[in-house]
Amino acid sequence: MTVGKIRLMIVSAAAAVTLFSHPTMAGPCDGPVTAGKIAIMADWLPWASQGPMVAAQQAGFYEDEGLDVEIIAPVNPADPIKLVARERVQFSLTYVPEVMLARETGIPVVAVATTLRVLSSGLFFKGDRAISSPADLKGMTLGVGPKQDAQAFLATLLEAGGLSRDDVRVVDPGYAHVPMILTDRIDAAHGLTYSEGMVVDEELTKAGGAPVRWLKYTDFGVPDFYYQLIVGNEDWIKENAAATCRFLRATRRGLEVWLNSPSEAKAAIAGANDQFTADQHDKIYEGTKGHWLASNGSSFVQSTEVWTRAQDWALARKLITLRDDPDNYFTNAYLN
Repeated sequence: MTVGKIRLMIVSAAAAVTLFSHPTMAGPCDGPVTAGKIAIMADWLPWASQGPMVAAQQAGFYEDEGLDVEIIAPVNPADPIKLVARERVQFSLTYVPEVMLARETGIPVVAVATTLRVLSSGLFFKGDRAISSPADLKGMTLGVGPKQDAQAFLATLLEAGGLSRDDVRVVDPGYAHVPMILTDRIDAAHGLTYSEGMVVDEELTKAGGAPVRWLKYTDFGVPDFYYQLIVGNEDWIKENAAATCRFLRATRRGLEVWLNSPSEAKAAIAGANDQFTADQHDKIYEGTKGHWLASNGSSFVQSTEVWTRAQDWALARKLITLRDDPDNYFTNAYLN
């Protein structure tokens, strides 16, 4: 089989029925598609977070819904939510703190689905470092970029160790945090367990060194909210409810393929992103495979409880300053 627009068979139909059963469309989802061409701004180059969309494209699921979907890689990390806010793209992959920040400034974005549900980031460091708790970071150099959420994660971690930014040196590593860790230019860096941490771990293992260790943010005061979201402009979504429903339904079908028969989509992703080897792409797939479904087996569905925890933390960290109704950040109305 080639990596083209082909319909893929689902390996485990019984499991798919259990995990992905959806009610019949109703209400606005039954309306005509008024916007058949949809662009989604991704979070980066193609990788596992985009797997369901790649699989949906290959299998023709978007075409089945009368949609022409384009997945676009951002020029810089700030682009996705900005462009969806301006309706330059219809959807973007973005993050919980960014939605709260955007809405506080009056930008009408709303999360229509959560994709990767597990926040798996933290500070990683060589295994031989004398670090066992946040307090041990005192006097060390930490590689954490300027994004507001990453800085808030760091502040929470430091506070858990009785430290402040005055007790450490924080530098922006750009995209060089992996080589900077390996060459001891920084002591620890912000990253994802199944991404940057995995790459460093492989290099240390080759050299016979101790494996990477982590201070995970969720172990030190950051609540376990969703890692990634599908976000749209609230006004556009209301005007194009049927297209939104159909886009999410096709992407959910793509998720079924991604979890049950991913070889075609994985090959396409590996071919489009040489920042990781094919083997590393496989490891990232395995690292994220369990992050798509809730404990009850549902996909994409969000909860008020999770958003409330996130908002409480963001207010405490002064990431945002105004309390909003958590239900304004998200909607499950277009999942069918």
